[in-house]
Amino acid sequence: MKKTIVILVLFTSIASCKKNSYSVNQITQEEFSKLETKNIQLLDVRTPEEFNEGFIEGAISINFYDDEFFKKVNNQFDSNKPIYIYCASSGRSVKASSKLIIDRSFTEIYYLQGGYNQWKKNQE
Repeated sequence: MKKTIVILVLFTSIASCKKNSYSVNQITQEEFSKLETKNIQLLDVRTPEEFNEGFIEGAISINFYDDEFFKKVNNQFDSNKPIYIYCASSGRSVKASSKLIIDRSFTEIYYLQGGYNQWKKNQE
């Protein structure tokens, strides 16, 4: 019985530590505007057509719907550094953030509230 309790406590401690080491955060347009986008890991998950219509400086385009999305992200980004993700309005970036936490074990992910569409409006 004592052995079972010790194992349970150990497992809970490890699980809670691991849980706290990963985070998906929303970043507001205002907070994002203060970043130097050329100096961060910036992922645009929109389609190539959307990307060709305009993008945020420093962004790397990897289509969320691409069958090799995770492989491409793995090859181009360091999972130990913060990654900032945006799409058109936030929907795909939220999905991509969640999947990257699970599938790639990125430790710190930010998705841009309002996405590219809001960012573009703010630039006018």
